Amino acid sequence: MGGAALWVLAGLGVLSGLMWGAGALGLLHPLVVVSGSMQPGIRTGDLIVGVPLAIEEVERGDVITLMSAQTQKFVTHRVVGIEPADGGFAVVMKGDANDSVDGEPYLVAAGRTVPTPWVVVPGGGYVVETISRPPVAIPLLIALAALVGLAALPSGRPRDDDEADAAASVVPDASVSGGRP
Repeated sequence: MGGAALWVLAGLGVLSGLMWGAGALGLLHPLVVVSGSMQPGIRTGDLIVGVPLAIEEVERGDVITLMSAQTQKFVTHRVVGIEPADGGFAVVMKGDANDSVDGEPYLVAAGRTVPTPWVVVPGGGYVVETISRPPVAIPLLIALAALVGLAALPSGRPRDDDEADAAASVVPDASVSGGRP
């Protein structure tokens, strides 16, 4: 049982490391949904894992994430209009649950990429927010370090090949001991 739990935790650790690395390289964009503007498809508390999409490939109907110039926060909404403007694109977006378009067009330079949802994990944002809090994250890291340390300790039992070596040294060899012909 303990071995299985350790393998599960190790797998989660590897997955987390890969996700972190992909995020650091700009290949994945994890985003926590903080409003209900995209309901019912994307709900408050969901975790969006976005992948980069070239702004030149964005079309009406795509869901993308852009930084709001007004609030300086990320906004994930559906594209309702996109036009060339000032060496880039002016993007008009609207939340599926909203009655009107966002109060500003979003200006995106040509050649840039924008996150578009690849996976939506229902409720996953709550988990990310919870385990990111220091009162939770610090004990989790300590527990993980303790588990790794325990796994690295010798078990105190001889290994299978050590047991075979020990058994062979106890059995007398008849040819050496001068046994009967």
